[in-house]
Amino acid sequence: MVAGGGSSPQRAARRTPWTPADVRDKPGPLTDSRFFEQSVVSPLRYPGAKRQLTPVIENMIRANVPPPRLFVEPFCGGATTALHMAGRGIVDHVILADADPLVAAFWYVAAFDTSWLIGAMHAEPVTLDRWDWWRLAEPRSRRDKAMKCLFLNRTTFSGILHGRAGPIGGRAQASPYKIDCRFGKAGLERRLKAVGDLAATGRILDVWNLDWRETFQRLMQEYAHLSLDELAVYLDPPYVEKAPYLYEWSFESDQHEALARELAQATNFRWLLSYDDNETIRTLYAHVPGVTRLSIPHRYTAAGSEKRSVRSELLVTNYPDLPPESRSQVI
Repeated sequence: MVAGGGSSPQRAARRTPWTPADVRDKPGPLTDSRFFEQSVVSPLRYPGAKRQLTPVIENMIRANVPPPRLFVEPFCGGATTALHMAGRGIVDHVILADADPLVAAFWYVAAFDTSWLIGAMHAEPVTLDRWDWWRLAEPRSRRDKAMKCLFLNRTTFSGILHGRAGPIGGRAQASPYKIDCRFGKAGLERRLKAVGDLAATGRILDVWNLDWRETFQRLMQEYAHLSLDELAVYLDPPYVEKAPYLYEWSFESDQHEALARELAQATNFRWLLSYDDNETIRTLYAHVPGVTRLSIPHRYTAAGSEKRSVRSELLVTNYPDLPPESRSQVI
């Protein structure tokens, strides 16, 4: 039974993650590969989602041969990039990882326990009372953590999960946009089924509740059999600016520096890193051998505003070959 009320969704069989040996196999065919041609495929709304940056990353990977067998996102969040890469066949397999236990639980259940999550979502009333209940809830099971993540993400301003943001429409629900305006259950069901299909066909191998350091360690333990070009890691750390407002698990300056030191020494995998473009991060990667920095205009809607703005994203990578359209953006 879903914690706190609602009818119990039908019991459904769970899948299990794939083993490291499975990364050598090609994934099976998708039920509907055309779904992943859409610009929005993630069930989650996420601050700083990189939907517009994803084609740039895709072109970067395509410019280098061979394509990676395994693509890993240690700060997966809304997982927009990984879902696109797996669904479009740019890479064979992906692993999602996130330090936030709610986010990691959501992706695990969405991938490997999909039918249960769809049933729980349909049984959940989308009301202000339920928003209050889920905000205070401290679920222990992975399933209930996943449902809390999905509910709060789709009903909270800007999709922010922690306690500094309120419900869509405000406490009075006087806005034209009510608490359920981003909770279209039919559309969410289609997106959840697509995530489950990625897992069922071997495209999503696993989901880890680990931070970036632990993710690197586990990768080296379980996937050391992959060569440099077979393994790609995409990192999208919390924003440097506004991070404490947007994320429960934000970075301090020493963590940005530690990540830069680790990536400067990474010789076992290809990596791509995206940030909000600022001088602090530019400086961290300014003199790293074999690394390219690109400044890429990006349209986004910031938390706290309904207006779309244009800012630059900083993309840093150790991929050796750049697609022609990216060369003018090198800094």
